[in-house]
Amino acid sequence: MKKKIVITFFLILFILIGIFGWKYLNWKNSLYEQPASLDLFIVQSFFEKDEEYPWIEFWGNAWNNVPNNENRNVEWLYNKKDFENLDSIYLGLKNTTNEKFYYVTWGKPNSRIRISYSVFKNGAKDSIPFGGFGCGTGIYIAPLKKGKVAGSKFLNPLMYNPFNNYPLPIKNKKFSELFKEIYGDSVSIKFEQATYSLPWNKIPSQMISSPEIIVSTEKIIENWRNGKFKSNDEFEKEREAGFYIKKNGEYELSSIYEKKGKNE
Repeated sequence: MKKKIVITFFLILFILIGIFGWKYLNWKNSLYEQPASLDLFIVQSFFEKDEEYPWIEFWGNAWNNVPNNENRNVEWLYNKKDFENLDSIYLGLKNTTNEKFYYVTWGKPNSRIRISYSVFKNGAKDSIPFGGFGCGTGIYIAPLKKGKVAGSKFLNPLMYNPFNNYPLPIKNKKFSELFKEIYGDSVSIKFEQATYSLPWNKIPSQMISSPEIIVSTEKIIENWRNGKFKSNDEFEKEREAGFYIKKNGEYELSSIYEKKGKNE
């Protein structure tokens, strides 16, 4: 009798494992961009979808803002001095919590990082908020386990015009004037990353923000004059869009461009 019970138990267990494996394989084959993982399969199969964002499967709440007492504590890794040079910077995100979480990506760390600026000029402050990516194709969530780091090197965002993301004319003799016109006396940079928590995590899904990184434009210009900048065809080819500024709430061409300064 006991033998029959044991055989029946293992037979049922084998059938259940087979059904689970079959369903997992079908789910895995149905994915388009998202890499498969067991915990995401469990979420997709046994938890309700986010009604507000049904088009992003199960992680639409990754962009949520949460109360301060629910903030995800992570360590942002960077060297502030890197931002004083018009060259590459490193930005990393270390998971210092006790839980694995996921971050929204385009295939590599920082590929879906949001960047906002605050410009300080003549005692006044002006904000340049994140302007959007323009496309959501190809995004998915990647895991970040406890103690692990997601990071990469990329060009200093200050090498671009924040109003339209065009490269600034780094070899133009009037570059320093244009840079001051756009970024004022100093500029702060803040990075944001959308993150997803599994339903059984203590910390909810949320948008996380780096500390503000404040950089003196005079220091950047000084380093530029000393040749501390990265130059390639992208920045040597001058584009009209690279000379746009914001003036009295309107976007317009800088007088530097209008005076043919780009050809000097």
